[in-house]
Amino acid sequence: MEYKPDVQLILNSLNKEKKELSDKLAEIDKLIKRIKYGNLDLGLNKVAKADDIETIEAAKPFPLKAELKVQIIKVMDLLGEASKLKSIQDKYKEMTGIHHNLRETVRTLNKHDILKLLQPKGTERGLYWVKAEWLENGKLKEKHKFEGFDLIFTDDSIEFK
Repeated sequence: MEYKPDVQLILNSLNKEKKELSDKLAEIDKLIKRIKYGNLDLGLNKVAKADDIETIEAAKPFPLKAELKVQIIKVMDLLGEASKLKSIQDKYKEMTGIHHNLRETVRTLNKHDILKLLQPKGTERGLYWVKAEWLENGKLKEKHKFEGFDLIFTDDSIEFK
């Protein structure tokens, strides 16, 4: 459609301003996502000490574009303790916003000895998932036990499969 030159000039100016604002909004959205998922260092963290290595590991950004297996491993690192499948799924949903049944992927990680299933001896049903690296001499390291773990389980009453 043809417009008078002065109307066309106003439309061009408004379209240019609209594009600039749209670009600025897209940049703000990117910045919000980077801050939200820990991809941006705001300089608020103290200088790291040797004791803070695990804290630094946990502060790495969540791998949103990685394979599901990698994301589950990161979720386990974030949880840091023996966890039920439901807890893993809830943390995954919190980090990604996606509700996904992780059972088969967790079982695949178990098959490859990345995750282990804690189960009471003499039973077929496992209760909690742990990372294989959290085990030392067939026992779960103290720092990866949830509160009350020792009240429920003894090292002799559980096994990891």
